[in-house]
Order: sequence, then C-alpha cells, then structure tokens
Amino acid sequence: MSAVHDPRTGDVVGHLTLLTSDGVPEIANRASVALPGWSAVAVTTRCTILRELARLIAQRPADLGARFALETGKTVAQAEAELDRAAETFAWTAEAAVRATAGRTIAAGDGLHRQVLVDPVGPVLAIVASNFPAVVLARKLGPALAMGCTVVVKAPETTPSVVREIADLAAKAGLPTDVLQVVHTDPVGSAALVARAEFRLITFTGSHRTGQLVAAGAVGHLAECVLELGGHAPAILLDDADLATAVPALVASKFSSAGQSCAAPSRFLVHERIHAEFVDRFSAAVPGLDHEPGGTMGPLHTEARRDEVHALVLDAVDRGATVITGGRRPCGPGWYYPATVLTDVPAQARVLHEEPFGPIAPVLRFTDEDQAVATANATPFGLGAFVFGGQARATALAERINAGRVSINCATGADPMSPLSGRGLSGYGYEGGLEGLAAFGRLKVLQRPV
Repeated sequence: MSAVHDPRTGDVVGHLTLLTSDGVPEIANRASVALPGWSAVAVTTRCTILRELARLIAQRPADLGARFALETGKTVAQAEAELDRAAETFAWTAEAAVRATAGRTIAAGDGLHRQVLVDPVGPVLAIVASNFPAVVLARKLGPALAMGCTVVVKAPETTPSVVREIADLAAKAGLPTDVLQVVHTDPVGSAALVARAEFRLITFTGSHRTGQLVAAGAVGHLAECVLELGGHAPAILLDDADLATAVPALVASKFSSAGQSCAAPSRFLVHERIHAEFVDRFSAAVPGLDHEPGGTMGPLHTEARRDEVHALVLDAVDRGATVITGGRRPCGPGWYYPATVLTDVPAQARVLHEEPFGPIAPVLRFTDEDQAVATANATPFGLGAFVFGGQARATALAERINAGRVSINCATGADPMSPLSGRGLSGYGYEGGLEGLAAFGRLKVLQRPV
C-alpha cells in the first residue's frame, strides 16, 4: 500500500494498492491483445470518443477540482484551469488526428504507384508526472489513442484521483475495455513495465535522472522513447525590457504551482541598468502562501521536495548569496516554502546548476548580450527560455538560445497546437502539435506498378 498525502497538512488522505512486478506481464499482454481491435476502429470514430471525453472533462463533477487540489497542493482555481487545459488538449487532438493519419501518395514517374500509410506504433507505456497530471496525461493519452495505440498509464502515486477520474470518463465516452489501463507501482514495478517488449513506445515526463533510466530500460527491446525531462530555463531581460509587462508575466510563470514546473523560469538574467529596479518590482510582486491573508501560492508537493528547495537556498547563502525575500522554512503543518528571491548568487551555487523545481528565483546581472547568451546556454538543459526587450533585439537574441521553446515578451505555457521538445538533458522527441501525434505512428509504404 502507498499513502496519499495532503501537502497542506501532511495528513494521509488515502491509500493505493500498488501493482507488483509479478502483475506486469498480464497488464502488458492485455494492452497487446487489445491493439488489433482498437487500431481497426476508424480514426473518425476514435476522434469522436476523444471529443466526448473532452466534453465530459469540461462538464466534470463539481468536486473534481477540489479533490485534485487536495492531492497536488494547487489552489482550486489552478486545478480547475489545468482540467480545462486537459479538455482543450483532447479536443484539439481529436480535430488534428485525421490529418496526422491521412498518409500521402508519391508520384515518382518511374512506373510505380507509392502510397504512404500511417500505422499505430503499437502498445504505449505512458509515465505521467505528478506536477501537472491532467495536462501531461492529455498530451500523451490523446495522441496515442487517436493514432490507434493502446495505452498503459503509469500514474503518479501521489496524485492518483485525477488520472483515475479521466480514465473513468474515457470509459463513459465509449473507450473499449483494455484500450486504456491505469496502474500505480513502485520503482521496481516501473522498471518491469519499461522492460516489457510489448511496449513499442514509452513516453515519460519527469526528472532527467529517471528519464535516463527509462531510456536505458527501453534499449533491450528497442522501444522508442519520448522524454520530456527537466529544465533550467533562463529569463533574460534586456535593458529596454518593459518591466510593467515582464514582472507580472514572470511572477505568474515562476510561482504557479509553487514553481514545480520544468518549463518555469529558474534563472533570471537582468541587464545591470535595470537590475535594481527589477529586483525591487519582482520581490514586491511575489505571491504569499495560501494559508496567509491574501496569499495564493500553495505548498510544495512532497516533504522531500520542500527540504531539497531549502537545501538549495542554504547552499547559495553559504556561498555568498543575498536573500531579498523568503528563504526561511515556515513552522507549522504542511510542506510550504515561501517565494524566495536571491541576488549576488555565485556561479558555484547549486541552484544555478540543478533544476530547483520550486519557488526560488536567483537574479543575476549581465552587461552585454553575448554574456547573457553564454550564461543562458551554460547548462546541460534546454527545454524553455524567456527573453524580454525590444521586439527585434529580443527575437535576435532568442534565436541564439539553445532551447526547444523560447518565449519573447510573454510567459505562457505549452499549448496543444505547438510541438515541444527538449535538448540535452531535457530529453528528446515531441509532445504537442502534429509532431506529437506523429510520434505515435509508424509509416508503411505500399508500392505497385501503375
């Protein structure tokens, strides 16, 4: 059994029965057996089911957002917004899948007629992260089902309710038995799932260290992987940045879900001419904790995450960093940690090299754009980045940043229409857009004389 906790209090609010490694072969076999029937269903019918699932999520049970918030530590408003994004993702996938599965004809002029078909890749293992379980599930499950794959979802043990609820809604939408299976398991069971040859594609969102283990486990049966891993996103503010726009955008992006996002800004590189003003504005705008008057930021997801965030702050301070706000572990129940702004952070501080995955904002200064680009790219991660400044200058600088997505004068999250992929230790393969759908298909060429 595995306990489920309320991050606001630390109290146990539920228990899960975990799948053991002995039960893995049956799960994998059921996914394999269900594949021929599901892949034979017309893509239009599959997409009709996805549209209905999107509708059911949009018209979800009234208490789902509250239950989701209870397990994740999000505010109810954040939980509801994520569920709306999940519904939007399923709906977009249903509209785009017909194009992704259409194939094409090649006219080579050599007397042969060639037709390119798109087949499903096969059974899929989808490993979902705990920080945005509804959206991460939608970005994996929607494309896989639309392309005709069966799916086993290894759901996060700490936030089980929302994944189970969406699976139940999928069944109500008409999804056949065993096309989707949801399991919870420990690291041993996870490794056993990854090693099963039935799974022809493994899609994983999580830390780069676990992603490396997933990739290594898939090698034995040459399963392909889509890995959306950690990030260490720089936010660069040029000397002509509009702070009235930049500060609220970056505060919202950084501290939503208490900073537990791989795509959130985690290093703030600010031109020396506006450094002091940015620090003043930014530190004044950070959210308070939601158990305090006027506060809107919830706790960290686990006690271990809270302790690691505090360790990163202490390491930076021990090396000479200055705490502008936050930096103290609160007394009382729950796994709260305040929004923390650091300046004078030395280059050796761990927080500049390790993904903080929490509400820490180290603010560095730079004097010229080449220095900013060099600092931004001085990391093995390459998922996201942000640039604020005059449009032409900011765009030119953004093109020099080594990241899968660079936001210019904005800080919005991933959308269903656009592909997202990391570089370096941030992973490989695409989620989102037509490219994300294509990851779950395989091409077959039929050729015959004209």
